[in-house]
Amino acid sequence: MPAGDLLDIVRDFQRLAKEDTYRFAIPKDVTGINIMKATLTRLQDYETKNPRQFTDIVQYNRALAFERLREYDQAAALYRKVAETEGRLGSEAAKNAEILDNFLRIFDHVIPADDPFKYIAGLDDKVAAWNGLIKKHLGTPYEFLARVEEERIDRAKVAFVEANRFRLKEGNQLTILGYSQLITKHQQSKNYQRHLLDFGDFYMILAKDYAAQYDPEGLTFDFNVLDQFAKAALKFYSEVAQTDGVVEKLEAQAKIEASRGYLEKITRLNR
Repeated sequence: MPAGDLLDIVRDFQRLAKEDTYRFAIPKDVTGINIMKATLTRLQDYETKNPRQFTDIVQYNRALAFERLREYDQAAALYRKVAETEGRLGSEAAKNAEILDNFLRIFDHVIPADDPFKYIAGLDDKVAAWNGLIKKHLGTPYEFLARVEEERIDRAKVAFVEANRFRLKEGNQLTILGYSQLITKHQQSKNYQRHLLDFGDFYMILAKDYAAQYDPEGLTFDFNVLDQFAKAALKFYSEVAQTDGVVEKLEAQAKIEASRGYLEKITRLNR
């Protein structure tokens, strides 16, 4: 029966859709596929085979899947359609659409890019706005979504400073400060291990920059400076490599070997 088929689709989805997507990756279904993407495909198939049946339930769950995939505009549009129906989901859909409209206002706000300091200030404003929504929706899935968006802006700010470090006064120190704040603030994030690897990568960039600026075979080269950068990188790589159950572990182990190989090469050149 159509209702039974729809129930099968929605049952597991509703259970997994409530997961904290800030701390954990989007759950997989029994086939190992992203549950949000899989549900969208299954609901589309259901609509094709059963046109105009349980439309409000189908559209509500499609909106929920789009929402968890951060497709806020599509989710809000579907919620508004459900809100226009006479079904019991109408009031909840209207509330969700209003929340997503607030998300979209922050998400779509254009930051001036003509001045790096104005751009950073604009990113800070967005972080403050997301933080306001986190506090407003504490304990709900919208808190988790807002945390995801806040983290993305925090990471974008570090990336911007890193990309422009030669244009900024003490750009390297500002980048190090940015990474330090990022890993301190987002220790509970599913991306924490990735942030550690990126921080380690930046220290290796500093080490290679120093070796390029001062010939390791020359008299002006100070091995201790490069060694400090390399050891800082190895510290972050090692933390990830010692963490079980994370996909970044193998990558961290490979980076450790590559860094040690590079350090050995520079050591030999400097003798």
